[in-house]
Amino acid sequence: MRVFLRALELTDVEKLTEWRNNIEITSPLGGNTYFVSSLRETEWLKSVILNDNNNIRLAICLTENNLHIGNINITSINWINRCGEFSIMIGDKNQWSKGLGTEATRMMLRYAFAELNLHRIFLTVRFDNAHAIELYSKVGFKQEGILRESLYKNNKYIDMILMSILKNEFND
Repeated sequence: MRVFLRALELTDVEKLTEWRNNIEITSPLGGNTYFVSSLRETEWLKSVILNDNNNIRLAICLTENNLHIGNINITSINWINRCGEFSIMIGDKNQWSKGLGTEATRMMLRYAFAELNLHRIFLTVRFDNAHAIELYSKVGFKQEGILRESLYKNNKYIDMILMSILKNEFND
């Protein structure tokens, strides 16, 4: 394994703030771009660490040197229906297109299905983010539909693709 997952720590604030404030990193993602101060990011991270019972938010780190390169999440977990929403961001641009996101995604899905006993993981992805769609398809996510013009970003409305994977579809 070239990466491992770990809990987010307050020492991650500097990198998280840097990544959130970098439009090149946030532009292809599904959320809106907004700028944050290190104070705001610190307060958000404290709340995540202390009060996040329905969300799993982890750091993606390189095995060789413990370098924090991105984040991976399952949020809005519904413990009755056994489902949650997946997201990932490789914030270190030097680590893009190396397959590390695919490796981390497999690790997170393995954790979600085997340890948390979730049944369904879903996500939304921009229709024009071919790299992400390829990653999700490679690990077994299937397209469920299109959320037409559901994201307003960069002065235009953008379609989002809804994808999901069920526990019995995940081939570890």
